[in-house]
Amino acid sequence: MRYFSLLCCLFTLSALTAAEYSPVKHRKPKGNEIAVTEPGSYDKANTTYVLTKNINSTTSPIFLGNNVTLDLNGYTITYADGNYQHINNYDFADGLKGWDVKKAPGAQVKNTEFTKPMIGKNSLFLPNGQEIVSPYVELPVANRSYYAMVAASKQGKYFGIYVEDENGKSIDCAFKFGSNTRVSCPEKKRGPKMGGGIVFAHIHGLPAGKYRIRVKALTDGVVIGAIDLRPTMDVGISIVEKTMPWAYYKCILDGDGCAFFDYTKKGSTSEPKAGIPRVSGSGNITIKNGIIKAGSETIRSWAIQSTASKAQIHIDNVKIEASGSNANAISVAQGSLKNSHITLNSPFIIDRHRRGSCAVSFHGKAPSHVSHTEFIGGQGCLHIGGDKSEVHNNIFRNHQTVTNHYSLSCDGNGSKVYGNQFLPTIGSGIYIFRRRNVEVYNNTFEITSAPPNNEYGHTDYSTNAIRISDYNADPGSKRGWCEGNRIYNNTIKVTSQDYKQALDSYISVAYGIFMSVGGGKNYVDNNTFIMDNKNPGSKRSSTYAFYIGGSNQGGAFTNNTVTANTTPVWIGNRYGVGHNVLLANNNFIKAKGAKSYTPIILGYYKHPTKNIKLISNNFKGLEFNVKINDYTTKFISEYEFGWTVGVETKPNTEVTVTHEHSGKQTTHSADKNGRLNLTLAQFRATGDKITDTSSYTITANGKEKSIKANKDQIIKLK
Repeated sequence: MRYFSLLCCLFTLSALTAAEYSPVKHRKPKGNEIAVTEPGSYDKANTTYVLTKNINSTTSPIFLGNNVTLDLNGYTITYADGNYQHINNYDFADGLKGWDVKKAPGAQVKNTEFTKPMIGKNSLFLPNGQEIVSPYVELPVANRSYYAMVAASKQGKYFGIYVEDENGKSIDCAFKFGSNTRVSCPEKKRGPKMGGGIVFAHIHGLPAGKYRIRVKALTDGVVIGAIDLRPTMDVGISIVEKTMPWAYYKCILDGDGCAFFDYTKKGSTSEPKAGIPRVSGSGNITIKNGIIKAGSETIRSWAIQSTASKAQIHIDNVKIEASGSNANAISVAQGSLKNSHITLNSPFIIDRHRRGSCAVSFHGKAPSHVSHTEFIGGQGCLHIGGDKSEVHNNIFRNHQTVTNHYSLSCDGNGSKVYGNQFLPTIGSGIYIFRRRNVEVYNNTFEITSAPPNNEYGHTDYSTNAIRISDYNADPGSKRGWCEGNRIYNNTIKVTSQDYKQALDSYISVAYGIFMSVGGGKNYVDNNTFIMDNKNPGSKRSSTYAFYIGGSNQGGAFTNNTVTANTTPVWIGNRYGVGHNVLLANNNFIKAKGAKSYTPIILGYYKHPTKNIKLISNNFKGLEFNVKINDYTTKFISEYEFGWTVGVETKPNTEVTVTHEHSGKQTTHSADKNGRLNLTLAQFRATGDKITDTSSYTITANGKEKSIKANKDQIIKLK
């Protein structure tokens, strides 16, 4: 345990030197630089704009043109700064206090912190057909967008959302474009997607005043974590090529993007209002040296947002702070982020399936570069989409309470991730999804199993240092597949614990590498894993260094060192089958003080293993053993256990191996130095049946030698 503590300290100390944001002293504009003192549009090409005071706006203050630099000059831009307030007791922290429940006699508030966590500790259980009405809240800014939001627990549970003015009149809002009309409020029958999420009615174009929300359950099982009216779609610094006014809830279900709704020309689906600069074509826009923050708790907002598809957005030495659901920092196509600091408080989000709804998203196809930046909080820290991007020397302190919002979603083929510190308070490290030839090296990870989230409170739920997944796709799949990714020279510490406050059926799990791949071979080599299960006897807590399931191409795991106090390898598991896995030259070490355990588990129920090769692995403090975990007689896991036999002969010599048990021969060639490494099976196992395969004859240079493949060895046939 002393070693674990020391390692933790070393991780933290090295992390503190990896990223930086430096406040700057104010200066006067010089030369042709232009002072910025108020909200507005700043679009003169090849111009540097310099803030000379703090800028505040109730909505979105700054719009930039192409090929400009905005020097924040140590000042702060504050957006959504309009004295916006919550509905009183919006998260039911005080039960039903302040809520009108005349039409909801069966409404109950219960503590769901460890069963259905969403916004706070409590949730409202609203029976079918009953409705609840909020207190009034003042919306202080007219003619802008607000979301009447309902954080809801479960897919397939429907309710209606209505907004009423101070006279109790129901508000009707619609988005009109061309001959089309899309109603955005009320939402008469809606529910969240899988995983739960935030459903909303979109109101806009209304006068300032007092408003309230009425919510009516339309099915049994409606569970609500919060109801509130919040400003939405505000942006600190806006870069506009087109608008995307797809702001009503159906657009979420359809997968549409949204940007600059309140700045869209009436009747258009993409054209901004007059006076908003449009950025088209390639170019470079730089934002540097200051602070951008949200002035209130919002929903669906950004510090920097760009729809310029070809422009490069460069962000240097910027500090960003925001809070609220889907309150994110940066959404741009491509560019760079460096020497910056981002802090977000986002307890729950609209749709967990949108991995780009995270703190920072570079969503274009061109390569981007992110370095020396500290990310704190957010539902996922960084999504990077361009091929051959680089992510290095950053600190990721993710606070992920929804599924699959990793610290880093790496969606660019051929990208490189190195020198980073992945230290989530809750959540996972890196997700490589349907991508190829990504390199992840020289990073450190500290991953801890998570308490239940809203989606997974009744079963097992995992956090992972690195997940590589194409959901067992076929090679060449149109949707993408994983192949050629390499994970090497990383230090990965994984801890799990039993969350006793959770339901008895909840299992907290933490993995080093979670592999679920069908497309091609991936490589995990020369990494150090430290696996610490705090409750090693509990069935509700587990850690695995290598968790390989739902994988027809399980990958090659070589030259890794794994120190663990419980079983570190499970191939063919709850997630699916495990086929075509090589474990070679790894060191498996029983942690000091740990009880004896089986180092490798193969199979689970109807998820057997096939073509598993265990070659030249070392077991310190452990007896080699494999537990076959198939639950049915028709599905039998298999594996091969063997060693490395080195042959030394004359250069480029043909080497023949004869398997004495079967008589089968294979032919190989020594290299230019006369060397060849063979992997030869000592035995093969099918279920509990063991077949000795250890006798071989090796022939080269007119000489032969019979051997037993029962250890690593070198033979000379010169």
